[in-house]
Amino acid sequence: MSVNDGTLALRLVEERYQAIFRNTSAGMVLGFPDGSLIEVNPAFCRFLGYGEEELLQLTVEEITHPDDRDIFRGQREAAQNGKVSSYTYEKRFLRKDGSTVWGQVSGNWSYDTDGSPVYLAGLIQDITGRKRMEEEIALLNSDLASHATELEAVNRELEAFNFSVSHDLCSPLTGIHGYCQLLLDLCGDRLGDQGSGFVREIYKAAENMDELITTMLNFSHLARSAMTPEPVDLTGMAKTVAAKLKMTEPQREVTITVADGIKGEGDAKLLRVVLENLLGNAWKYTGRQETAVIEFGAMEIGGSPAFFVRDNGPGFDMAHSDRLFSPFQRLPGARGFAGHGIGLATVQRIIQRHGGRVWAEGAPGQGAAFYFTL
Repeated sequence: MSVNDGTLALRLVEERYQAIFRNTSAGMVLGFPDGSLIEVNPAFCRFLGYGEEELLQLTVEEITHPDDRDIFRGQREAAQNGKVSSYTYEKRFLRKDGSTVWGQVSGNWSYDTDGSPVYLAGLIQDITGRKRMEEEIALLNSDLASHATELEAVNRELEAFNFSVSHDLCSPLTGIHGYCQLLLDLCGDRLGDQGSGFVREIYKAAENMDELITTMLNFSHLARSAMTPEPVDLTGMAKTVAAKLKMTEPQREVTITVADGIKGEGDAKLLRVVLENLLGNAWKYTGRQETAVIEFGAMEIGGSPAFFVRDNGPGFDMAHSDRLFSPFQRLPGARGFAGHGIGLATVQRIIQRHGGRVWAEGAPGQGAAFYFTL
């Protein structure tokens, strides 16, 4: 290669370097080990809001946030000791207007033949947006942790309240039960029919209140009870629940159909509560049918299995469906049936803990169907 050819090649390399240096969207700098700047590209000037000549009058430390200047000092010391050639780190820069921006700095130190650093070349990516997002996420996590602490305190208060309810309310009710029974046993002949009837009504009201307190406590425990996911034979479970329902009223004409081979994944004890409530509701609300029909089965909805309990009871108006799963809410027409309005709310809470959903379909006089997924 001739001298002219070598000169031309060097000039082409220089032109290519300058084209990349000037036109790249990332900031690029060349600097001396003392932190003074040799050359900066337009992208780096835009990043910091300076003109090129203004920026070349400053040092790396001067354009670095005071809290991050030790980063560059450490890099320079490591380079002087020959311990580092390339580097990548994140730090804050100070813009001309005084605002702060974040940059990811990657580059290399060039060394002389004696091993001393000659200059550094750096590439700076603007990561201000990412850093702000990380700060927002950190704040959000902090808020979540604070809310979790508050929730834990509320749960402790709820536990204390539950203990108070079970002890302070249930104990007096036990006394009422006992005294009512004593009145009937010891003074029944002196109370007369009307007085004895009043005592029995008091006993029945206390018994209903005791059942309601127990129901409320069981409902509150659902949110805190531990879950043990496992394969569950829903068919076998439904058949067991159905058999127990038939034993409570053997005189009733009820056809209960349970599809074979239905399986699911979840906590067996909690899913048993779901089927007891859904099948129990179907049993209760078909109580006035001459021939009651109840069905438990499964179908595919949206590519996933959904399970259902269907009956030919009185049904309900879909206009009131939003109240079905609210605690202590009962639909018009349900007053003639026993219950506290907590069963479907219990079902919803359990299904939500399994990551599924529950919904209902029905029409007055045309029965009802309750669906759930896991």
